[in-house]
Amino acid sequence: MPYRHGYRAVLLLLPLILLAFWPGYFGALRAAPLALHLHGLSATAWLVLLALQLWSIHDRRVALHRAAGLALFALVPLFAGASLAAMQGGIALFAARSDPFHSSFGARLALVDLIALITFVALVRQALLARREVHAHAAAMLATALQVLPPILGRLFPAIPGFFDWDVAGHSGFALSFQMAMLASIGGALALWRGRRGGGAFLATAGSLALQAVAFDTVGAGAAWESAARALLAVPAALLFTLGALAAAGALAEGWLRVPPRARPRLGLA
Repeated sequence: MPYRHGYRAVLLLLPLILLAFWPGYFGALRAAPLALHLHGLSATAWLVLLALQLWSIHDRRVALHRAAGLALFALVPLFAGASLAAMQGGIALFAARSDPFHSSFGARLALVDLIALITFVALVRQALLARREVHAHAAAMLATALQVLPPILGRLFPAIPGFFDWDVAGHSGFALSFQMAMLASIGGALALWRGRRGGGAFLATAGSLALQAVAFDTVGAGAAWESAARALLAVPAALLFTLGALAAAGALAEGWLRVPPRARPRLGLA
């Protein structure tokens, strides 16, 4: 089976998430809105499920692998709905100019998060489409974890001594850490893609990450996107959550149903 040690790499992300998101989330849980809780919990649950899937198939626990895999039909829609609701919360902070960070980056990050969410759902759908092609299925599933890397690395790079004194190509502070995280994640995706059978999902992920990096500095910083983002505030959060969950559920159902069931052997007559 491919990616024999993939589950270890995925599990390693969990303590990094705790470290990276401690100041803004885990260290202030009571102040966080419900949408952010659902987003964080569903993202963490996805990584745990992904690690379980990678481990179970390599340990030849096929029944467990198949049974646990069904959880994605609930988990992915939950994550999609929560992500849109959390994104709306960030836009609200941007519109209210609640703090310097959201005033500068709230709208940009909303666009980045939207691209990442679409990519995530597309990868899971592709994994379902390729569920009988071992290498392509495993690559699509593992590639979903790469979408988590930029938010983690982008929060860890500022811990480098003297980081806030750096200025690279007109980028400094958070903007610099964001682009550094994107470059590192793109490099990781390309390294996983190179020379691997059925690894097209990693190349697609690298393309998505590159698009996110470009969008952050271009469309995301433009007036047209800011106006579109503000318009999203008119949509009730519950409705936005529901629409996101339904769209994700529909994409997964389509991916699952496009693969015809296995033909059952016919019993011969005696």
